[in-house]
Amino acid sequence: MNTTDHKFDLNNFSGADQKYTLSISNTESVEDGSARRELDAAAAAHQRKIQLAVVFFALFVASIIFIGCVVIFATGSADDKKWAAGIITSIASGLIGFLVGQGSKK
Repeated sequence: MNTTDHKFDLNNFSGADQKYTLSISNTESVEDGSARRELDAAAAAHQRKIQLAVVFFALFVASIIFIGCVVIFATGSADDKKWAAGIITSIASGLIGFLVGQGSKK
């Protein structure tokens, strides 16, 4: 099917005695719009606070795990040092990847 077969010429729709108008109207009152924008702003601020709390909690947990692995790496046996080094490397590479990703968004 050829898409050029379905072109419309708007001049064919209007006659000499026909007039068309286009109107765009808003059914929301000024007060309703203001209240909606305030609610949207409050919801967005709340969402940012939740995201910030989650990020801080994740950083706290990762920091505790990192410190525990460093202590085990410094004082543990050879087998303990193997898995502690893997976890330390994973946390460090994740942090570097996050920071590089944040730098490229600017």
